[in-house]
Amino acid sequence: MRPARPPEKPSRRGLTILLALIGAVLIGIPAMIVGVVVLVGGAVVSSQSSGGAMCQGGTSVVPAGNLPESAAGFSGEQLQNAAVILRVGQERGVPARAQAIAVMTAIGESGLRNLTYGDDVHGVRNPDGSLTSSIGMFQEQKWFGSVESRLDPVQSSGRFYDRLLAVAGWQALEPTVAAHKAQRNADPYHYAKYWDQAVTLVSTLSGAPAEELQALAASAAAPCLTGSVGNAAISAGGWANPAVGRKASGYGPRHTGIAGASTYHLGQDIAASCGTPVYAAAAGRVVLSGGTGWGTGNTIRIEHGLGLDTTYGHLLTGTLTVRTGEIVRAGQQIASMGGDRRIDPAGAGTSSGCHLHYEVRMNGAAMDPEPFMLQQGVSLGSAVAATEPVDGTPEPAEAAGP
Repeated sequence: MRPARPPEKPSRRGLTILLALIGAVLIGIPAMIVGVVVLVGGAVVSSQSSGGAMCQGGTSVVPAGNLPESAAGFSGEQLQNAAVILRVGQERGVPARAQAIAVMTAIGESGLRNLTYGDDVHGVRNPDGSLTSSIGMFQEQKWFGSVESRLDPVQSSGRFYDRLLAVAGWQALEPTVAAHKAQRNADPYHYAKYWDQAVTLVSTLSGAPAEELQALAASAAAPCLTGSVGNAAISAGGWANPAVGRKASGYGPRHTGIAGASTYHLGQDIAASCGTPVYAAAAGRVVLSGGTGWGTGNTIRIEHGLGLDTTYGHLLTGTLTVRTGEIVRAGQQIASMGGDRRIDPAGAGTSSGCHLHYEVRMNGAAMDPEPFMLQQGVSLGSAVAATEPVDGTPEPAEAAGP
């Protein structure tokens, strides 16, 4: 992280944006995308929006195949590093606004160069008096990881996204302020002067129109939908509904009358027909996929970074589409709903009917998924609301995982 600079007034543009869904072309998700999709350069742009309103944030953009010789005053290694930043963001499914902020931050920290030195060469010290130890594109200090990992553009880009997305309400902050909160620069407005350059660079590398990308400078209003993959609506913060259906057994104490079922439910149940698609709620890495001895039966768990993970239980045997170690993005179908022991005795777990058991944990501690998801702009189960069980099975209840 770099030393303080004289404050500069950031650009404030009251603009809005609709950016597109990348989905089927790059990840290979089946072509069931809602809305009209057209290809623009290296980016896919969708007409899908919420109520016709334009939503800032957008879904990911991705660099086109061949890099230009120069763009926005950058060339060579700098363009390669910018492309890595966009690619890592796309793989994680982060909004285009986060990608543009990441490029802006790397310009402000290193000029998009993978520097082997930092401000310590100028005698700059940390508040505790020690010399700074910042290196790499994002000028990360030694507590961020080894020298090798900080000089790895992929790893350093991933860590920046982790820090940015962990900033509460980052979508509503001006780009320079969001970057400051992720980086802890001495001057929160240091990055403002690099925003226009970052927008031009992202536009050139991705093919997305610069005038639409410029709208990403606007502060976010209430969360709104920016696209969809199948029936999985994506919020401005990059989160998706894990399943469409009726909310059934909620988080907390309960008495189901089912042998083996938990008396304190650690998740939220969403009930619908067996075979209903189940989606990754956010981008991340699969750390569990398959049958378990738990009450949740067939289960998938996804880590999203910074100690946050989500769990999906009672998945129909034979429908799991991801394996441990794979990277998934928000809204990607990962399985189908199960939970009926009459049709799937091996994979249903402790359950009385078709439903998804959905958990959210931070550092291993379960939290109520419903308010958490509302904070991400997602109302659990809603996209199509079911007022009664669509398959005639009784209201589900089951034992949560350990």
